[in-house]
Amino acid sequence: MNHEGHVGAIEAGGTKMVCAVGASWQEIRDGEKFVVPTTSPEETMALVMDWFVERDAETPLAAIGVASFGPIDFATDSIAMSTPKDAWRGVSWRRHVSRRLRDAAIGLDTDTNAAGLAEWRWGAAQDRQVAAYVTVGTGIGGALIINGAPVHGLLHPEMGHMVVPRQRGDEFAGTCPAHGDCLEGLACGLAVTRRWGHSGPQFPPDHAAWELESDYLALALVNIITIASPEVIIMGGGIMAVEGLLDRVRTKVRDRMAGYVAKEELASRIGEYIVAPGLGSSSGVVGAYALGSRAALDERK
Repeated sequence: MNHEGHVGAIEAGGTKMVCAVGASWQEIRDGEKFVVPTTSPEETMALVMDWFVERDAETPLAAIGVASFGPIDFATDSIAMSTPKDAWRGVSWRRHVSRRLRDAAIGLDTDTNAAGLAEWRWGAAQDRQVAAYVTVGTGIGGALIINGAPVHGLLHPEMGHMVVPRQRGDEFAGTCPAHGDCLEGLACGLAVTRRWGHSGPQFPPDHAAWELESDYLALALVNIITIASPEVIIMGGGIMAVEGLLDRVRTKVRDRMAGYVAKEELASRIGEYIVAPGLGSSSGVVGAYALGSRAALDERK
């Protein structure tokens, strides 16, 4: 394999693929990005891999890291058959990458796990043994990072599909094709759009949408805290950029925990406990780099 240290990073989202190449996470964060709309697997992967083959011809790539939407079946290294993106069911990133770049090591995980890993290594979760990363955008995903490794088990955490109590007066059916009114079905960006009839970012910060949104997100974080006991919770994604939403969530988590976990992180220091990503909007693509660099290191051992 190649040993030059350059790594390709693919943040494979459900709407678009963000691609970058670099020899450090800073280069990935700050360097050129190649962005491809997510359409069919054949069209999308052909465009992505053509770009990486060109980069590899300029400077050989030691590895490619793929941070992909899921669910991912790690037993087959394929996108699981339960993904709502029908055309992508059973698609293997590993197979497509190795077909075009035979000498590159390949790292693969979910986009949320990768973002959480990036935050643990270089962002807001540094020096923590247990960290949770939650992204709230078109969908909702969550990662649990323990001692620098994303948790895998039967599959991987699907925090977006936890059940949260429906709030009084909310009769919205939910958008999740599998569960209807799970957390994602009630609180993702698509749910906000459909419940209120137009796109969330158009709402002023004092709109009722954000009061309800913060209710559901706070309930979700209480569940995560009581199950996993993370030392920090990072909240990313486009919805969390809404002015004041993160503060609303913090306040409601503190109130719902009601002092049961007697830690200042859940009281006076709640602002240091539930935080925005240290890497901003780059957590995903930097996470893909982390997966690739780890795969290159493993192959050299």
